[in-house]
Amino acid sequence: MIPLRKRAKKGKYRLKMLEEFDEKKYHRRSLVETVFSVEKRVFGDVNYSRGNRLRNKESKLRNICYNIYRYVRFFTLEILKDFYIAIFSF
Repeated sequence: MIPLRKRAKKGKYRLKMLEEFDEKKYHRRSLVETVFSVEKRVFGDVNYSRGNRLRNKESKLRNICYNIYRYVRFFTLEILKDFYIAIFSF
């Protein structure tokens, strides 16, 4: 949902949007866009499926692969960090 300008005060649904707009929730959009950008950079931006059902499956599988990628990368960095701390602590 996009925030309305303060001067837009006509219409039942515009007033409802003004009342129900959540500022914190709206500003999390940049985090989601960042994840989409990284996912496209890592796995490519082409969806090879033709039908809607298979497109959705491919997108879900790409998201699962991205989560596995992040998980492995995070724990690899944690192990390396612990390894370097152990080497240089002597």
